[in-house]
Amino acid sequence: MLKLFRSIVSFIRNDGNAESQVKWSLYLRVWKEFGLPYWKFLLLGVICTILASSAEGFAITLVQKIIDEGFVEKNMNSLYMIGLELIGAYFLKSIFTFSKTVSIARVGFKGAAALRKRLFKHMMTLSMDFFQTTHSGMMMNIFVGLASAMLNMVTSGVMSIIQNASTLVIMISLMFWYSPRLTITMFILGPLIALVMTLIARRRRVVARHRFALDGKSMTQISEAYQGIKTVQAFCTEKTEYDKISDTEDRKVKVGMQGARLSGIQSPLLEILISMGLCGALIAGGEYITAGELTTGDFTAFLLAMTAAYKPVKSLSSVSGGIQEGLIAAEGLFSMLDRQSAIKDAPDAKDFNDQRISVKLDHVRFAYDPKEGDVVNDLRLDVPAGKICAFVGPSGGGKSTIFNLLLRFYDPKSGSVSFNGTDLRKIKLASLRKSISIVSQDVFLFNDTVMANIRYGSPDATDEQVYAAAKAAYADEFIRELPGGYRMLVGERGDLLSGGQKQRIAIARAILRNSPILLLDEATSALDSKSEHYIRMALEKLMKGRTCFVIAHRLSTVTGADMICYINHGRIIEQGTDEELCAKNGEYKKLKDLQFKDSK
Repeated sequence: MLKLFRSIVSFIRNDGNAESQVKWSLYLRVWKEFGLPYWKFLLLGVICTILASSAEGFAITLVQKIIDEGFVEKNMNSLYMIGLELIGAYFLKSIFTFSKTVSIARVGFKGAAALRKRLFKHMMTLSMDFFQTTHSGMMMNIFVGLASAMLNMVTSGVMSIIQNASTLVIMISLMFWYSPRLTITMFILGPLIALVMTLIARRRRVVARHRFALDGKSMTQISEAYQGIKTVQAFCTEKTEYDKISDTEDRKVKVGMQGARLSGIQSPLLEILISMGLCGALIAGGEYITAGELTTGDFTAFLLAMTAAYKPVKSLSSVSGGIQEGLIAAEGLFSMLDRQSAIKDAPDAKDFNDQRISVKLDHVRFAYDPKEGDVVNDLRLDVPAGKICAFVGPSGGGKSTIFNLLLRFYDPKSGSVSFNGTDLRKIKLASLRKSISIVSQDVFLFNDTVMANIRYGSPDATDEQVYAAAKAAYADEFIRELPGGYRMLVGERGDLLSGGQKQRIAIARAILRNSPILLLDEATSALDSKSEHYIRMALEKLMKGRTCFVIAHRLSTVTGADMICYINHGRIIEQGTDEELCAKNGEYKKLKDLQFKDSK
């Protein structure tokens, strides 16, 4: 028997399937990071839970008195007193249960808010390589699905375990009190019950991993279809997108049914095992009563305690599923929280507040993916303070990558980018990026008011300063004609505005920010001829005295730049003024001739 018991214990502790295992350190970390901050409320919940279970146990002891003193001895005075004690026991249980519920609810709400704030704050610090490889749908699954599963485990799951475990201990203690021999007989079922619960728990972990992965995939597909609905409908691919989500949802059903079958078989197996114990207790108890070794009241109380012990055992098996899902969710959350940003302040980084900035790229090499080769290759460029540098050339040549390096969204693989001779890696990120204003071709506006979107990045600006920036960007007139004017909500990504309107708001935002470096990525691309004329005048004023970098596909917008760089394959092929490059009769001249020929 001992050898069999050891074999069962060994099986429970060891399992070769990595998907069904979690590290023991995970339990400790979950408690340390998500339980310990709320230990006072959790402790109050534990105390109230134990007291509520004790009140229920006390009520069972009264049954023995009811039978032996009230029914067998026919003592009515005892029945009156026992009845009052019974009411008192359940009254106390109700108070303790209420207190436990409120205490744990506080942990749940405060924990959920703190966790999502922590996740969001951490996400904001991550570098662009993370966002390139992680879809928004996966992030939503982390914030909603994984966070909820983990918090449910810490609050309702753990509390349920404590409640049921305390109830189980109290009921087993009562069983020992009334009949130690019968109780010891019941312990034979212990290893079998542990074996059943362990096997099912392992399988639940595997199912949980698959379910969370499919949840993330489903949210990703929904997010992509939602964001790309114009493309989907324009290409008539509604059925294709439906088939994709349908396949994922069907797989979720399959995995969900696997979990349902595990839940469905767990309870019947436990009921069979417990019924076997109950049968043995009835037979043995009958013999003890016949032999005069056990009173009817004692045996009745024993059976009630045993029956009461059945409920927490069954509940523990049910809670086990939520615990396994919570542990797998915690793994995913910790994986996210442990991820370090590739771009962060160096220990010796300093603030940077210069108002006139020269920019130098010295033998810069960079690749988004080393397997695909360099996007920027041995790039050398020196732009004096206050000068305008334009980047032209074919798409994919590396122009936008240079902007990413200037903003330090990425660091060079080799070489350096410097402001006024200071390597960007030696400048604190916040002050570095405050030195730069950007107007990109793909304008992003938040689902907020026009006022808030112009003020974005300059939170201390007054309303008058916002109006002045809008006027300088020739946006004030159309804004005041909008329903609500500056207080109008622009919709998700600014979809309630036209492309030209969004572009002018973005330019107003850059004007208000008033940074010494200005990055313009086809800033007039979405404007009609009239608007472009006004915007170009506004930009000319804005660019004066600032170090400006301009990405342009229409060469007519950059002919007045102090220096023009023709970039291809990550290299500066030609560099000079418009007049100098035309005189070289090289790639720039060919491109200019082609554009002006097409415009005739």
